[in-house]
Amino acid sequence: MRTNFLLAVAAAAMLSACGIGAPSYPEFNETSYRIEGATASLNGGAPVQTVIYRNGPQMRVETVLPNTGNATIVFDESTNAAYVLNPTGQVPAVTIPAAQPQATAPAGATTTAPGATPTPTVQAPASAQQVLGVAVRIEDADAPQPLETAWAALGAENARSTGKCEVAGESGHEWTPRQAPAPGVERTACITDDGIVLRVSESGATLWEATSLQRGQQDAALFGVPTGYQLIDPQAIAEQVGQNMEQLDSVTGAQPTPQPAPAPRG
Repeated sequence: MRTNFLLAVAAAAMLSACGIGAPSYPEFNETSYRIEGATASLNGGAPVQTVIYRNGPQMRVETVLPNTGNATIVFDESTNAAYVLNPTGQVPAVTIPAAQPQATAPAGATTTAPGATPTPTVQAPASAQQVLGVAVRIEDADAPQPLETAWAALGAENARSTGKCEVAGESGHEWTPRQAPAPGVERTACITDDGIVLRVSESGATLWEATSLQRGQQDAALFGVPTGYQLIDPQAIAEQVGQNMEQLDSVTGAQPTPQPAPAPRG
C-alpha cells in the first residue's frame, strides 16, 4: 500500500513538472469590466485609489498623478490616440463682429440723449458654447498600459502557476515568470481565468490590488473625448510655432544661422 502511494505521488509530481493538470493560462483582452483598487505610490506614500474601465482595446484610467492631482486618461479608439482629460469650466472669449444691427429698444424706453448718435447694443451669439475642459494628447508610450499587457506578452510558455488565489471576492491563479525579470526580483500576479489582473506583487511588495470588480460592457462614452472639450496636441502646437517662426523670419529678412562647413578629410 505504501509503495502504491509513493508511486502516485511521484506520478503527480511528474505530471505537474510537465504542466499536465496545471491551470490553463488566461485569455486576455476578451472581458469588459470596471475594476477599482489601489496602486503603490511612487514616493512611498499611501496607496493611490485607481479605477480602470476596459472594453477590449479601449481603456479609461481615473487616478492621482504626482504633482498633478486627480487625472483621467482615456484611449479613444475612434482616433487611436490617448488623452489626459482636464475639466476647466472656463468660458472662451467670444469675438464679436464689428458690424452689428442696432438693437430695438422697448417701447417708451430712452436709449440716447437728444442729438446724440445712437449706440448699438451688441450681444454675444447664442451659439457660443462653454468649454467644459481640455483633452491633452499624449504619446502612446506615455499612456498607461493595461495591467494585462505584460502578462499577455509573457505567454503561457514563459509563465507558471504557483497556486490558487482570491482577491476582492474573485478567485484566480497566482502566476510568475519562469525567468525572473531581473536578478533577485520575484514578480507574481493573481489573475482570473478570464484574464483580469487582481493583484501584482514584486519581491513581496504589492504594486496593485483590486478592491472591487464588475464585469460587463462599459459605456462607450467613457473612452472618448467628451463633448465640449477642446483638443490640444502639444506636438502640433510645437510644429505650428516653428512654421510661424519661419514665416516671421522670411518677413523680417532674418536668415538661419549658417552651419560650419565640415573639415576636409586628409
